[in-house]
Amino acid sequence: MRFWTIWTIPAMTVQERLNRTGEWAVMEIAHRLPRRLAYWSLIDTGVRYMGSDEVVPEVTYMDVLQRAGDDIKKDRE
Repeated sequence: MRFWTIWTIPAMTVQERLNRTGEWAVMEIAHRLPRRLAYWSLIDTGVRYMGSDEVVPEVTYMDVLQRAGDDIKKDRE
């Protein structure tokens, strides 16, 4: 979602606007990371969310992404 869209949708509460603005800011910062840092961050995240009994080629990117997203949700609660 774009910054301007977040602040022009009339049905949103101020709290929702602030939450979405925070997420937008984090995504913008992540997009501007140097490629080398982004690469190693991806590797580190993949390792963090793989079980010790899993075989690397058999774990899909979507599995790692889902686990990381679940972990973020858990931190917010």
